[in-house]
Amino acid sequence: MKNMKFLLNVEEIFSCIFFIIMCISVALGVFARFFEIALVWTDELARYTFIWSVLLGTVVAYKHKKHIVIDLVGNFFPKTIRLIMHILIHVALLALFFTLVRYGWNLTLQTWNVPTTSLQIPTGLVYLSVPLSSFLLIIYTLKELYLTTIKGISNPL
Repeated sequence: MKNMKFLLNVEEIFSCIFFIIMCISVALGVFARFFEIALVWTDELARYTFIWSVLLGTVVAYKHKKHIVIDLVGNFFPKTIRLIMHILIHVALLALFFTLVRYGWNLTLQTWNVPTTSLQIPTGLVYLSVPLSSFLLIIYTLKELYLTTIKGISNPL
């Protein structure tokens, strides 16, 4: 049961971990400058963990339906029109996410053997955040479409 709960919240856990690492890295860099110690890797680590934290945080917000929604226009239409709008919006999102997976994966492969400046980790590891988060967004979009259209459970717009 614990393993299942971990798998259901894996993006939340990793987003928090990356955020904590980013905060520690920034604090360490500030303290190092205060004592005139040069730790150039802290800036790079903070930047890369910020990228991962934001992209995984986007998945978390989308999963829990806490993202920004403009519902003013949708409220003026009948339920069937809102459902059609909901489906069209999610199909457009799927197209965007598939594009991000495709080109993000290509960029990840192209930059995998290029080391970063100070950490000397593969640059592709940073770019991997784009296709991975987009893939997770595809899963949650398909789930939302299934719940809305087939099951009629979710509340569109």
